[in-house]
Amino acid sequence: MKEYSECVALLGDVVRSRSSDRSRVHEALLTAIDICNKVHAPLDPLRVTVGDEVQGVYATLGEAVSVLLRLRDELLGVAEVRCGLGGGQVQVIDARRGIQDGPAWWRAREAIERAETLSRQPGNRTSRTAVIDGRAVANPLVDPTLRMIDAKLAALSPGARRSWVHLRAGLDNAAAAKREGVTPSANSQRVNDHGLRPLAALVEALSALP
Repeated sequence: MKEYSECVALLGDVVRSRSSDRSRVHEALLTAIDICNKVHAPLDPLRVTVGDEVQGVYATLGEAVSVLLRLRDELLGVAEVRCGLGGGQVQVIDARRGIQDGPAWWRAREAIERAETLSRQPGNRTSRTAVIDGRAVANPLVDPTLRMIDAKLAALSPGARRSWVHLRAGLDNAAAAKREGVTPSANSQRVNDHGLRPLAALVEALSALP
């Protein structure tokens, strides 16, 4: 039986999927998944499982964080995704059918349920991400840090959120402004006023975690 002894399982689902345009969301989800798999090397590729649920396995927590944020960026304007990350062991029960089990998946399921529960509570309604990591290298600061990132992204105006996506994609200010149909000065103001560069630096630091 194939096994990943120290990895991070990512489990995601589309928020309020039943009230969405399911066909449009599904197509956008497949496109976003394809981009994530090309940019971030998984141990087991990100894929759709049941309905609008997605899953993938990564060697590090940093890779899993990068993927979940990239997935959310790619789906901007179409759908919002909730994610649970679980650190530990994954056992591949049936590689052909994509059936897996193990502590990393149990924790990922518990984490996504925690994120959903928090999102119903006053003061935590922006919660979209949770981490339960049972590995020796687990960092207890990651879970609350991701909730802060969730809150920051939720507070951005639509324009600032798009400028964030362009910044994360590596576009310079002039190119981002052209995409947005605004002046470079206006795009720069979005980035500066909303503290997007420090936020990007924080995400980069999380992306380097083991």
